[in-house]
Amino acid sequence: MGKRNYNVFFHLHTISGIIISAALFIIFFCGAFALIKDEITAWEKGDNVNMEVALDIDYDRAMQTLINDSINLTGRDIRMIPPDVKQEMFVGLTGSKVESASEKDLIPTYFNLNTRNYALSQYYDFYSIGELIYRLHFFHQIPTYGILTAGFIAFFFLLAIVSGLIVHWKKIVSNFYVFRPKTKLKTIWTDAHTALGVIGLPFQFMFALTSSFLCLSSLILILLNFAYDGHQKQAIEEIRPMQKTYAWEAETNNKIPSLNTFVERTKAKWPDFEAAQVYVKNYGGTNMKFQIDGLLKPNKAFLGHGRIVYDVMTNTITEEKNPENPGYIEIVELAIRRLHFGDFGGLYLKVIYFVLAIITCFVIISGVLIWLEARDKKHIPEKKRKFNSALGYFYMAVCMSLYPITAISMLVAKYIPRSLDAERQSILYAVFFIGWLLFTLFFSFRKNNYITTKYSLILGGLFGILVPIINGLISGNWMWKMYQQDQTAILFVDLFWIGISLISFGILLRMKKPV
Repeated sequence: MGKRNYNVFFHLHTISGIIISAALFIIFFCGAFALIKDEITAWEKGDNVNMEVALDIDYDRAMQTLINDSINLTGRDIRMIPPDVKQEMFVGLTGSKVESASEKDLIPTYFNLNTRNYALSQYYDFYSIGELIYRLHFFHQIPTYGILTAGFIAFFFLLAIVSGLIVHWKKIVSNFYVFRPKTKLKTIWTDAHTALGVIGLPFQFMFALTSSFLCLSSLILILLNFAYDGHQKQAIEEIRPMQKTYAWEAETNNKIPSLNTFVERTKAKWPDFEAAQVYVKNYGGTNMKFQIDGLLKPNKAFLGHGRIVYDVMTNTITEEKNPENPGYIEIVELAIRRLHFGDFGGLYLKVIYFVLAIITCFVIISGVLIWLEARDKKHIPEKKRKFNSALGYFYMAVCMSLYPITAISMLVAKYIPRSLDAERQSILYAVFFIGWLLFTLFFSFRKNNYITTKYSLILGGLFGILVPIINGLISGNWMWKMYQQDQTAILFVDLFWIGISLISFGILLRMKKPV
């Protein structure tokens, strides 16, 4: 590579990395915890998890529960996502398509439905700290532009990865085996940055690519709108056929058949097929449809996506997509989603994803510290050196204080009584974001990255080790009881925090104060 091209890629790698560094750290740190957001929610609620019962959904009873809550379903499209560890099914309703529908019936709405006792609740009736962290990892708290911001950050991260790979290609193997702990600080950070960067490279590239797609997909739909001459509905139905809608014809005078029979027919047809989303379209209409979108079990196929659509009133199949022969377009999006969320390998894969995400956080921090060390030279004007140092202190404070405030928020989330569920989101927002701000300001004014790192690890470790203790004291869900009752989700969260805390204390023992 010529010197000019080398310099172009080197500066692209550096500038793109620095610009997005703090935001990228937040995305990966929060994304690591978001992997177990459902387990965290189950831990917070403290209710025993019984997925065998929760997944045996009575769709007729689910519809009746909505009707009993004074919801007029006629003319609506209903989307249901079967329960996860939280054991609650998401139910989303569009506005009614009936011309004479009341203003109330025209309003879309959504609920959570517990499929063990069929109790209906508002989506935000119980706001989990897991949900807060999950949404922070794509900046959902920033209205409208948050997810787009996360998407562009992921895109710049992709540029940083590709340009870094090009710059270091010739030495990437030899430098991987080099570690010089007794040399100057910049060299130590460089060696660590290179080694861990190479270890996590496939993971980082995969996440940069999938995040760019998921967060910027709305922009892709805008482009498709032009390609389809403004026929957005046609574009969406070809790219995402599960969202296909049907024009309302008329209300049926006949009794609506049992929806459960269609589920049983599907199970008999494809025994290894599991529903991912279930739709009822044009409820109560002469052309009412019951649609099941799902996947083959992970041990049968990684991308076995299928669909079946029944005409409810005629009891016939109107559309069928065999999961053994999935189409290209939907498979691409499915592969992106499965790789990103890691939902195909159980808790073991989530642990691997978590470790790789934390490694990526270290790579991000080490990259910034290399940049700061390179600019702490005598030939650089004093004013610029002070600015760079202040920027470094603030950056480390923002990133490192995420750890203790996450542990503290877990404890607060467990301590909030269920009688305050209505105020739960406000309380968690106040504790998490105000606490994070106070930690950031405190460490920034201390102007010492060693102190920032040390006390973040101490506080995070101490509060983290309290997580299983507080859980036992408040809900009685002690670890040995959860093990005996096979409550894997709740037990995993306790063990997870114990593991993180012990690693933090181990790092503290190895830390040496810089001379």
